[in-house]
Amino acid sequence: MKRNLAMAAGGILLLLLFPYIVTLFMTGTFVREQEEQAESGKRIRVEDEFGVTEIDLEAYAVGAAASQIPGDYEEEAVKAQMIIVRTYLYKTMGDADVMDSQAFSCGYWDTADREEAWGEQFAEYQEKFSRAGQETAGQVLFYEGQLIDAMFHRASAGMTRAAGEEFPYLASTDSNQDVDMDGYVTIREFRPSELVSAIGALRGQSLTEEEAMNIQIVSRDEAGYVQTVMAGTEEYSGDETAAALGLPSPAFSVSRTETGLKFVDKGSGHGYGLSQWGANKLAAEGQDAAAILSYYYKNITIAFFE
Repeated sequence: MKRNLAMAAGGILLLLLFPYIVTLFMTGTFVREQEEQAESGKRIRVEDEFGVTEIDLEAYAVGAAASQIPGDYEEEAVKAQMIIVRTYLYKTMGDADVMDSQAFSCGYWDTADREEAWGEQFAEYQEKFSRAGQETAGQVLFYEGQLIDAMFHRASAGMTRAAGEEFPYLASTDSNQDVDMDGYVTIREFRPSELVSAIGALRGQSLTEEEAMNIQIVSRDEAGYVQTVMAGTEEYSGDETAAALGLPSPAFSVSRTETGLKFVDKGSGHGYGLSQWGANKLAAEGQDAAAILSYYYKNITIAFFE
């Protein structure tokens, strides 16, 4: 009788553990993320080789944040990023209860992606990101009652950029700690033929090599980012010029060399909103996620989405 009871109990336990055993067999790791995350009521369809799965927005936010910010960053910086990505997801979904992941411009790392990226630190970082998701569940960023465009970048050129009257919460902010980032300065040299090809690809303008060598920076914003560039007979924005040349940011300067033009670039990303490197520095100094977000986004409110 006792043996039969033990076998029955073992069978029940096996049924309860079956989802985790399958996960362990497939990935080598117990994954309880989705079960542990709060439920938002909104779901996102994710397609992989096994089919389509609907994931709650809260669990999706963890995977999206994991793809956006380095795993070794301070937990309060991760929490700030979690609130940023959740704001984006809610703003994009609007009144929809279900949406395909292709509708979002943010990345998403599933468990296998995180294991591959984080390696031996997978368990540590997974716990950090899951906890960050749990402790900020439902929190988003508002400005005057509306969800904001919570822009962010890896590191500024020392100041973040102002985005104009349409985005009053994206004001220029001192972020001088960004200069400490490894790779803060990038130097690239281009031969005239390379410039002709790269700039010509933007709008099909046929530049001569001499015209390419005479590229001029026309204007910068108060944070030092290039606003407009003149090449040949066309004006280009600093952002599209940086993208065409493969530069990390539009905070660049140009000088002639014997063989072409040298571009000296500062920071990484467009420079608007939160600097992840700066956020991590503030977190290391003891600032919490709310303080970090309020520093980089002006006059915003952190509240629960209803």
